[in-house]
Amino acid sequence: MALHAPLHIPVLLPEVLAAFGAEAGHLRGKWVLDGTFGGGGHTAALLAAGARVVATDWDEAAIIGGRLRFATQLAAGQLELHHAPYNELGDLLGSRRAAGVLLDLGFSSDQLEDPKRGLSYHSAPEVASPLDMRLNSALAITAADILNDWHEARLADLFYTHAEEHRSRPLAKAIVAARKLKPFATTADFLRVIETLYPPRMGLKRAHPAARLFQALRVAVNDELTVLEAALHACMGALEKRGVLAVITFQPSEERLVKKIFRAVCVDTLDSVGRVASVAPWRQGKKIMAGDAELALNPRARSAILRTLTKVA
Repeated sequence: MALHAPLHIPVLLPEVLAAFGAEAGHLRGKWVLDGTFGGGGHTAALLAAGARVVATDWDEAAIIGGRLRFATQLAAGQLELHHAPYNELGDLLGSRRAAGVLLDLGFSSDQLEDPKRGLSYHSAPEVASPLDMRLNSALAITAADILNDWHEARLADLFYTHAEEHRSRPLAKAIVAARKLKPFATTADFLRVIETLYPPRMGLKRAHPAARLFQALRVAVNDELTVLEAALHACMGALEKRGVLAVITFQPSEERLVKKIFRAVCVDTLDSVGRVASVAPWRQGKKIMAGDAELALNPRARSAILRTLTKVA
């Protein structure tokens, strides 16, 4: 893969920096974890705010690119880069404690636009991208394996749960019918089936449904919800007092999981008669979404939701 300047526009960047107290100088000399390095946009801003950053990514190409882009900061000890999933962040930090942890569960534009990955439907009609979607090539199954091998009911559950697809049963039925004629191999194969349910002539007013259906398939390939749940608990354990965990989700099942875990740890403990015995050690911030100005520059931010959790005890 050729290395180039990152195309990625970091999502909700001012809001993330505000949550970490960057403008007030709270990050100077402190450790911050960026569990989803990607194109390095968030990491660059954290370094500029005076933080020392430990960053990881599932994608080895992202880490290789980061080592070139941030060679000076790596040499100065301001930055550590690791090829690892974000649920290993706590181990990489060791005995150190972080003032902030960021998990941006989206993908950099250069990752999405790489035809070899098959992560996006955009180039499907023009480029025969393989239906792979693995973020780590060591993983056992690909997106093509799921579409070719999973039974109809399991496929329907996948797209209903992870994409909130109300036509998940007809979609699953169409997938099974299509693979009997020809096994799924490329992104174009999957897009053709999606467009039997959502023909382009319908004049879609919102985002193409293929966006969330491709996302759902990627989540299943990489078992991302299992990794995310482990990562959330590991990241909470890595924070210092007043430290902030910031998570940006783009996909419904990810958002539900983050909201569920954040709510659970923010509940006060009550005694036998209902009085507060101990105050919850965490405080949850308000849900934040991209504003009109950001959406005009970066339409991919339309589904981004930022949630924060602060360690108060």
